Amino acid sequence: TFEGELWELPAGKIGLAGGFEWRSEESSSVPDPLTQTGQNAGNAIPPTFGKYNVREAYVETRVPLFKDLPFVKELSVLGTFRHGDYSTVGSTNSWNAGAQWAITSDIKLRGTRALSTRAPNINELYQAPSQDFPSGLIDPCTGVTAGQTSALAINCRAAPGVAANIAANGGVFTLTQADEQGISGYNSGNPNLKAEKGRSSTVGLVFTPRSIPMLSKFTFTADYFKIKIADAIVATERQYSLSQCYNQGNPAFCKFITRRPARVGNLSAGSIDLSDTAVTNSGGLGTEGIDATVSWADKVGPGRLSTQLSYTHLKSLWNKATPDSDRNEDVSEVTSTQINAPRNKAVFNAAYKIGSFGATWTATYSGPVSLDDQFLKSLEIAPGT
Repeated sequence: TFEGELWELPAGKIGLAGGFEWRSEESSSVPDPLTQTGQNAGNAIPPTFGKYNVREAYVETRVPLFKDLPFVKELSVLGTFRHGDYSTVGSTNSWNAGAQWAITSDIKLRGTRALSTRAPNINELYQAPSQDFPSGLIDPCTGVTAGQTSALAINCRAAPGVAANIAANGGVFTLTQADEQGISGYNSGNPNLKAEKGRSSTVGLVFTPRSIPMLSKFTFTADYFKIKIADAIVATERQYSLSQCYNQGNPAFCKFITRRPARVGNLSAGSIDLSDTAVTNSGGLGTEGIDATVSWADKVGPGRLSTQLSYTHLKSLWNKATPDSDRNEDVSEVTSTQINAPRNKAVFNAAYKIGSFGATWTATYSGPVSLDDQFLKSLEIAPGT
């Protein structure tokens, strides 16, 4: 690595840093023989091995353009670039370009535009099929009859076990509680993953009114953000795979579903035997919103009191399971991955310190959320519940 200052401009010296890195990462997880076969009070967990190496080079710079001019206390631009060559996903590039404009000593504007790249890790690439017993899955074929002509009914009856179940239950596909609780499956990595790429834009304001006596202890910030991740690395949701396979007839997701072709013990023909999931490159993730903070700190009595109020307004939070699927908006929902995504959220922190002793207090406000609309759709319940 290297860092230093180049020639000096009227507004200051140009800063430059760079470097080259080579690293090799290897990981293995080998459970004991009983755990590998599922005989140690848990699911069967096979051993996982994997490794990769990467060569990376980067350069960073800061260029001061103007200083101590009318309406330009300081104006600087910043830039970074990183190139990586992975043994797993090939070449990757990341960059960041930004600017900081201090209009006065009290007011600063800032903005960035960036492309970031994340290569899949060893577990995402090489995790061996690990047994799981998912709960709460809703079989889209439940209630399908012999005479229905919808695409769902046709796709369901294409499975021999479903057709046999319908014939044995008076023309209706019927599942028992044992069938619904007897679903197993495997979680797997994917050695064919691509790197995910995130594009982000931020524009913000920092207001430190030191010239206003009544506000001199305050700091105000406000930032707009917009982030989009292409080819986001995610584990395919099991309920989504079921919906895509049978409601949409998408064969790419049917490969995750295995049905019993005939009755097995007390488990019905056509019931789901395995519902698998694997890590894939999805259609992407994205979010957009505003962050704002108000901070205040000063000496109070024998100690120092610091407070901060943070607020986030979430305009959008979406995901796409596949590149050709529609966006699924998750704002004001508890998502299928258990992420709480209220439209408005605020956090207040207060800390008081006297010498080596201190006390803190935190209060959080989280706006109303409802259950994930895709989950409710699978239960034929209206969104917003």
